[in-house]
Amino acid sequence: MEKKNGAPNKPKLPWTINIHSALAVYVQIENQIRFAMSARKLNAGDQLPSVRALSDKLEINPNTVAKAYRDLEVMGLVYTRRGMGVFVNN
Repeated sequence: MEKKNGAPNKPKLPWTINIHSALAVYVQIENQIRFAMSARKLNAGDQLPSVRALSDKLEINPNTVAKAYRDLEVMGLVYTRRGMGVFVNN
């Protein structure tokens, strides 16, 4: 879903992680994205934050965010457009 000017929608989500959780941080990110998709807070074509932006916001290693995004891509939930970002799949 794109805005009228052709730019992708970038929804604001309340990203949080619990460093004391038994769940790995990358799994927590995956779960939040999957929940937002099922709750229709993320729709097909919406752009996720860049790896750098989300890692800075959550104060975690960028590789952790990249792993979550890769796993979601393998599951078919998101896709990457090189040089543009990560987007929610149909």
